Amino acid sequence: MDFRSEIEALSGQNANLCFQCSKCSAGCPMAEMMDIKPAQIMHNIRLNRKEAVLNSTAIWLCVGCETCSARCPQGVEPAAAMNSARLMAMKEGVPPRVREVAIYYRGFVDNMRLNGKIHDASVAGITQLLTGQLVDNLPLAWNLFKRGRVKMPPLPFRGSKFRKVYQKAFEIEQGSQQ
Repeated sequence: MDFRSEIEALSGQNANLCFQCSKCSAGCPMAEMMDIKPAQIMHNIRLNRKEAVLNSTAIWLCVGCETCSARCPQGVEPAAAMNSARLMAMKEGVPPRVREVAIYYRGFVDNMRLNGKIHDASVAGITQLLTGQLVDNLPLAWNLFKRGRVKMPPLPFRGSKFRKVYQKAFEIEQGSQQ
């Protein structure tokens, strides 16, 4: 199966419907930070340029707000295609091209495995710590904590059910790659 077919199967989107009007790129709040704009991602998918898509920062910077999808006159959902490309990149071992995103994903999964649910402040704190931005944001964190906007982290060891599910999924994934 070629790259375009894989993305279309994962996302449920037909890349050929995109006629490059660039309304998705014009509305994307993250477009200025992306190396390849959403319309260009769709174009690269249509042309089977797997390396260009999987090695872009765009798929990692997409926040999934779906503004691009809402603006598309053809009903194409670039956000779904980018999410599929992100999944494919992870599956193929292509590391995120944005360091903070890689750290965030790792913190998210580790937090889930530890607690069985996500504690937003813990994930944000770990991300800030490992990216070297913790000190800059300490005053904001302290103010949020004082106002009751940040809850104390749960005690670990409550994630046993999730850890079992995670381990089973990991074993299935390892078995399918052999």
